[in-house]
Amino acid sequence: MTTKAFADRKLLKALTCEQVQSYRDDGYLILRNVFNIEKVKSLGDEVDRIARDYSELIDPMNMRVRFKLQVETGQPVFEVLDPIADLSPIANEVTQDEHLSDILYDIYGEPACLFKEKLIYKPAGALGATLHQDWIGWPGFPESFLTVLVAIDCFTDESGATEVYPGIHKQGYLSPKDGQHHCLTHEMLGVEPVPLILEPGDVAIFGCFTPHLSAANMSKSSRRGYFISYNALSDGGNQYQKHYREFHEWIRFKSPAEVRDQLFFR
Repeated sequence: MTTKAFADRKLLKALTCEQVQSYRDDGYLILRNVFNIEKVKSLGDEVDRIARDYSELIDPMNMRVRFKLQVETGQPVFEVLDPIADLSPIANEVTQDEHLSDILYDIYGEPACLFKEKLIYKPAGALGATLHQDWIGWPGFPESFLTVLVAIDCFTDESGATEVYPGIHKQGYLSPKDGQHHCLTHEMLGVEPVPLILEPGDVAIFGCFTPHLSAANMSKSSRRGYFISYNALSDGGNQYQKHYREFHEWIRFKSPAEVRDQLFFR
C-alpha cells in the first residue's frame, strides 16, 4: 500500500474518540466481532492441527511451549505455543490484519509493530495465571507494549476469562525494575477486577501496565485465545526477533543449570 493510500485510509477512524478515551482511562478495551466466525474457526482448526501434527514440539525442553498444572490431577498439561505465527499462515495473517492495524493506529496515533504473539490453549482443568503486569524491566522494553486478545473460544467466568484491574495502569510499573517477572496481590490494587467476557471473534486490548490474572478453566473444553502484542513504531520499531532472542536467553538463565544444555527452540 502506498503512503498516500494509507493516509487516505486513516481519514476513516476505526475507533470512536470515546473508545480511545475509555482505553486511556481504564487500561483496557473490548471490541465485538472484530473477526468473523469463519476466520476464527479457521484459526482454531489450524492451531489444533499444529498441536496434533507437530507433536514433537510439545516437549518441556522446547522454549516454544509451556505447561500448566491440572486442577484435579496436579499433573502438567500443555498450554502455550509461543510463538505460533511462523507455524501458522492464518495466525500470521491475523497479526497483520488491516482492521486491527487501524484500531491500533487510533490507540497509538501512529503505526504499531508486532512485538510477540502466543496461542494459549488453556485446556479444561488447567490452572489460571497469577496476578501480574506484562511489562518487564529489561533494557529497551517498550512502555507502549499492549496485548490484543483474540477470542477463539468463549471467555467466560467458568472457563477462566482474563480479568483486568481498571485504572491501575496509571500508576505505572508496581514491582522492582530488576528484569524479573513479579506477581502482585489483590490487596495492593484497591479495585475489583473486571472479567473480559468474550465471544469468538471478539477482541480485548489491554496495556502492559494493566494488572491482570485468570482463574482455572473449570469448563469441559479448552479456552483458546490468541494473544498478540505490539509496540508503537516510535518506541523501538520492529523488535519481534530481538524480543525472542532476549526471551530465550532469559529462559536459559532462569532454568536450573543441569537442564540448560537440553533446552532448544523448534
